[in-house]
Amino acid sequence: MNNLNFNLDKSKIIKFFNEKKFQKISKLSKLILSKFKNDYDILKIVIASEINLNNFQKAESEILKVIDQNKDPEIFYLWGNILKSLGKYKKAIEAFSKAIKENPKYSQAYNNLANTEKILGRKIDAIENYKKAIEVNSENVEAYYNLANLFRQNKQYKLAISYYQNSLKINPYLVQSMNNIGLIYLSTGEFDKANKYFVEAIKNDEFYSEAYKNYASLNTLSKEDDQLKKLIKLVEVEKNERALNKETFYALSKYFTDIGEIKKGFMYLQKANTIRAKEVNYSLKSDKEHLSKIKNYFEINSFALKNFDKTKFIPIFILGMPRSGTTLIEQIISNHSKVFGAGELNILPGIIESLDWANENDPKKIIKNVRENYLENIKKISNKNYFTDKLTDNFKYIGFIINSLPEAKIIHLERNPMAVCWSNYKSHFDKAGMGFSLKQQTMAQYYIYYLDLMNFWKKKYPNNIIHINYENFVNDEKTNIKNLFQHLGLNWEDHLFDFEKNSKSVETASFKQVRSKIYKNSSEKWKIYRDYLKPMMEVLQDGKIKFE
Repeated sequence: MNNLNFNLDKSKIIKFFNEKKFQKISKLSKLILSKFKNDYDILKIVIASEINLNNFQKAESEILKVIDQNKDPEIFYLWGNILKSLGKYKKAIEAFSKAIKENPKYSQAYNNLANTEKILGRKIDAIENYKKAIEVNSENVEAYYNLANLFRQNKQYKLAISYYQNSLKINPYLVQSMNNIGLIYLSTGEFDKANKYFVEAIKNDEFYSEAYKNYASLNTLSKEDDQLKKLIKLVEVEKNERALNKETFYALSKYFTDIGEIKKGFMYLQKANTIRAKEVNYSLKSDKEHLSKIKNYFEINSFALKNFDKTKFIPIFILGMPRSGTTLIEQIISNHSKVFGAGELNILPGIIESLDWANENDPKKIIKNVRENYLENIKKISNKNYFTDKLTDNFKYIGFIINSLPEAKIIHLERNPMAVCWSNYKSHFDKAGMGFSLKQQTMAQYYIYYLDLMNFWKKKYPNNIIHINYENFVNDEKTNIKNLFQHLGLNWEDHLFDFEKNSKSVETASFKQVRSKIYKNSSEKWKIYRDYLKPMMEVLQDGKIKFE
């Protein structure tokens, strides 16, 4: 050890760091710090190594020893990164701000400050600091990319594309920007442009799996498809580890399904879902308990609030299971001149989850709080009186909606149980909360829990919910579209049958279907896979759920 201590000079430590030998530096950290006690450069290398290894607690313990007497902006910057990684977001903001105070031209500190503000929902502050990061360093490609992502999240698509393009001027090989521009064009229905960017991303990085997945989801694939032939070579011939991931497996599942090799397509789907299931560590028990708690809350409490202040806003909640037809119904409704299609808003669950509703002695306070917060949030969305809120998960909160927002319209979509379960199982959802869809048994069991709660709402509020059976709706679309607008109290407009021309962005798995005329037999597609879906069918049958 003494011999090692003797040979451990500063240049060797720097060399280890440049070679990304973070584990070696971490192992020798005590020795290094004892030898270079007052050397901030070495301290920063040790801390940065621990951060790269995700050893955030160890990194924090080292940095706390010097933070009080420190004026080095890089130390404050590293501290901010540690605090952010530990979920201490407000303290992280303070640390990044101190780094900027010591060095007002610290571009990356502005960028990471904005990243932290974004997590806390401070979008205006985040935008300002991303722009500041770019102002002090016009080559900060990460700041351009992050700002573009924020504008994309806000559905400010022109601004998002502009900043993605700026990032590509600095780094022409930034495939993430190419892919995300493609996703914007996908959501706006500009499929040729989307295709161009997905192909460009694959061309620049043959291992960029996200682009393969998106390209496959957009196209009907053939055996001659150049992109998928390239992927098959990487996965099946070379068995390259970099290509063996859930995104490429989803892409190959789509490819083999499209060319009629159903068994192989299903095999790749299972591989992809198995990987994803390990990542999310889903708990069916937690979902069951949550739904039971809501049901029990509305069984034992009464809400007789009638004297609400009037509002000009009339929310139209479109809810049910994912893949039950909610996107189609929103596309139809938002085609009306008086309706703004807001898409999947996370406002209501966010409000309800922030309240300790289950332990509140006066449930009227909860109802009043939900109303005030929801209406305050939607003022920022649109000036139109009517707007859609198409978060399917809101089926859980129907009791809160009816009691806190009596003006609201609630549309519940029902569809063949196996069509719903199969469609969820085969869809590659990126959003949180969809862990139930990754295994056949949990998918079917979650459907049973959903149906139990919906039956409760139907019984408790028989006149407050518009129920639409998807199969019946599409079989006589014109009659049902007219009836739907009558239920909503909206006057008829001549263009309402042409909903597929609606330019509203669509970011769900239904992005392609809603740009086309209604396909009437989609609920029968699951039967092609009947032989592979026995675990799913058995759970539904045990739950007395009919699906034939």
